Amino acid sequence: MESKIAVKTIPNKNETEYKMYFVPYNNTGSTGEYRLVCLPGKASRDANATPSFRKWNFLALLLIAVFSVSLFNPAHAQQEIAEYRAVQEQAMAAGIDADRLESLIVRAQQRGVSPDQLQGMIGPAITLAENDLPYQSVLQKTLEGMAKRIPAGNIRMVTENIAGGITRSAEVIDPWMARSEVGAMVVAVRGGRETGVTMREFRGTFIEHASYAFQQNTQEQTVRDFLDQALTANVVERHAIASVAAGLRALPEMPTTQDDPATSVRLLVRALDAGFTSGEIQQLPDAFRSAQFHSELPADRVARGLDHQLLENIPAAHILQNLFQGNVGGGPPGFTPPGLENRKDRGSDRGRGRRPPTPPPFQD
Repeated sequence: MESKIAVKTIPNKNETEYKMYFVPYNNTGSTGEYRLVCLPGKASRDANATPSFRKWNFLALLLIAVFSVSLFNPAHAQQEIAEYRAVQEQAMAAGIDADRLESLIVRAQQRGVSPDQLQGMIGPAITLAENDLPYQSVLQKTLEGMAKRIPAGNIRMVTENIAGGITRSAEVIDPWMARSEVGAMVVAVRGGRETGVTMREFRGTFIEHASYAFQQNTQEQTVRDFLDQALTANVVERHAIASVAAGLRALPEMPTTQDDPATSVRLLVRALDAGFTSGEIQQLPDAFRSAQFHSELPADRVARGLDHQLLENIPAAHILQNLFQGNVGGGPPGFTPPGLENRKDRGSDRGRGRRPPTPPPFQD
């Protein structure tokens, strides 16, 4: 028995006509038990006939795919749309931005990600939003993963890991945000206006930065030490909470953090106390690495040189310029800190002849 659905004629290069039919899949002929076949124009269209596929072409394959999705099982397509909508409604109820969700669902449909798979990937973000924690990084990582066609299971593992780091970060940040010094800085940022909104924004920023530090294998105690020591009288007086946030973000990037975290904390705190802005703090890890490269000195020697410059109250812009140029001690071009002139593994020692007779003091 032939289906009532319209028949499509497909001519090929050999002028042989092929037609597409829905025929019963089994002998019962029950509703929904049909399959799509392609037969020559004069071939038998009996339900038990075996079609010949010798002259299939690309157009036939394409039409079969289209018919299979749009006509063969419309009930399944409607059910899938309803399941996507359920995921969207759950996420919106938790407080997740509707526009971001729309982008996620469109990308999921384009990549063939099922509603269940999407639920697994963004489920951690929904949980974070329900607990008033920042969730944006989870959604962003989900979008990036689908764009790169990473398997849904792998994306889910990554998003769960990120969510775990954010939850852990909140346990460190929330008590610190409750301190009176931090509250005073937040209030001063906007002159006492919209304090609640400002506090929420800074809380989210600090949690995200702490989570990033944990992902980079920075120890929790190192994060706590930095936050505690960063609240110097000068920092609090200048209401430099944005610079402290930048310092927390820079902490895992400092070349000394893994082997000598106390040195990284000390350098960043001294930079904050010296008046480095958030933008200048952000440049400090790259400047440190540049000083290592150009001076060919180990990290501990560069750290001592940076310490020296900070203690000499050299302006932040000049310190960064010195570091980017490999001028570790902060003296004139070609100056090498005492004790390093005769190092055999130091390289070419360019500019040694231009070293001034009386270099600035440097405490090794």
